Amino acid sequence: VCQFLIFMVVFPLWTKWLVTNPMPTQIGFNYYSVFAKRTYHFSSVGMFGFMLAVQILSWGMVIASSMRYTLSTSMEANEVIMLTMDNIWRSTQLFYITAPLLGYSIIKGVQDYMRYQMYGEDISYWVGGDRGAMSTNLVKYWTLFLILAAIASWIYWAIAGHNQVGTTGSCLIVTLIALDVLHPCTYLWVGTTKMTNEKAAALTWSQALTTKGWYERQINNLILNQTVTGFMKWLGPAWFVAMPFLTLVMPYIGVNQAFMMVGSTTNR
Repeated sequence: VCQFLIFMVVFPLWTKWLVTNPMPTQIGFNYYSVFAKRTYHFSSVGMFGFMLAVQILSWGMVIASSMRYTLSTSMEANEVIMLTMDNIWRSTQLFYITAPLLGYSIIKGVQDYMRYQMYGEDISYWVGGDRGAMSTNLVKYWTLFLILAAIASWIYWAIAGHNQVGTTGSCLIVTLIALDVLHPCTYLWVGTTKMTNEKAAALTWSQALTTKGWYERQINNLILNQTVTGFMKWLGPAWFVAMPFLTLVMPYIGVNQAFMMVGSTTNR
């Protein structure tokens, strides 16, 4: 009976995660394709036409959905939902960073369900807690992994990948993924550093080079500023505009990007 209950609970949740979650499908495929050899081939002109049509349909869905929600909220609430670059950027970041959180929630949910069914334990919030610290750590290390994996991809490209077909396009896409999560990753790691600019300025060079907080402050100032934030905000939309034209010279980008758009359009 317990095995049957576990199967009935876990299998649908796991299937949903595999189909809709970005980690095993969209993101996983892009990182996998950096190192895997291509066994498929496409015409650059055909892929250009396909991706151009997909882009028009994708952004049409986003704009139509935004207009619908804007009209709905304007009639039913005081706060109006509008499509802005901030919304697009944040939704893209959310699409990438929620992969481990959904997997973690499925695991903990199944554990709580089995504790309740087998031992009659109280699994309410007041007993189990919100598990916020664990969720934060998952996002911290997950985003850091995406960034380090992008760096490793370019190292592999420099060593051997440049001789393989399609590797350059995959490296470009995983780099964009890493840049999208760079901002939340930096904030989670060094966004709350205790080293202020005044304290950093008072340190000597020898003290600064041996102080962890000084490095945190430098990374904070380097990335968490309006210039870099504005650049990151427009990078994604600029890539979506340029990507169909890049398929004329790198048609394999279309395959990788199609996986990303399956989830990102649904997410928005």
